[in-house]
Amino acid sequence: MLSSFKLEEKSDHDEKEHLVHFIIKELFKGNFSSPIHNILSDPNAKILDVGCGSGFWLLEMAADYSSPQYFGIDNLSTFPKSTIPSNIEFSQHNLLEGLPFPDNTFEFVHIQSVGSEFTETQWETFVYQELARVLKPGGWLEICDPEIEFSNCGPTLKQLNLTVCNCLMAINVNPQMALRHHSLIKSFPIFSNVIHDKGHMQLGNYTHKIGKIGTLTMKEYSRFAYKGPIGKIMKIDPKDINSLTDKIEIECELYKPYYFYHRVCSQKAA
Repeated sequence: MLSSFKLEEKSDHDEKEHLVHFIIKELFKGNFSSPIHNILSDPNAKILDVGCGSGFWLLEMAADYSSPQYFGIDNLSTFPKSTIPSNIEFSQHNLLEGLPFPDNTFEFVHIQSVGSEFTETQWETFVYQELARVLKPGGWLEICDPEIEFSNCGPTLKQLNLTVCNCLMAINVNPQMALRHHSLIKSFPIFSNVIHDKGHMQLGNYTHKIGKIGTLTMKEYSRFAYKGPIGKIMKIDPKDINSLTDKIEIECELYKPYYFYHRVCSQKAA
């Protein structure tokens, strides 16, 4: 919910990140929506994943499409340090310091689940332009983010979700940045052929595997939030955390809360 992964064990971070990766892949029926199949058999093609985290997306892409060269950057060094395929290169770097690549380097740039890492102003004045800078003319940019403001929540999740959204807004981060990408990308002349796809994430729907996994993921992110700064703001007693997350799980089944993931694909002008 709030990206303070420095404060949690890497194994816990990896587990939650892998669950989110699975959810996104299931919602959109694949690891990407951009029309890039022509480059996936090209050994000269280069693909960048910004905010790569533990590298799940890159590792799957490299296994499925072994020809391109893959690059992942993240401001935290949670990516693997050993047993890395020869066509993947990871590096630790902060996007806001500028991407460490020359202009017009990549055929495809992918960035996922980092909407709340930047203020809306940073997105508008720097992030989109920096992503476009390293794209080759005719290359594709794909951004995928979840809405952070949920619908149809039960009382426990509603209170937590409201606190998270208020904390984000207090630092000028738009909790619904996922809803802004499409219109903002379209406003830049350098981008064309903009595609907007969205996936409906229904929690508590246990007849579908993704509903179970989504609920488990929400429960774990809630536990993490209660243990950190959000919990202190809400004056949560640590001994109550398990019962609160159990309530959230029960409420998911009763209220069926939901939110959307948004995928926006755009092509850099040739």
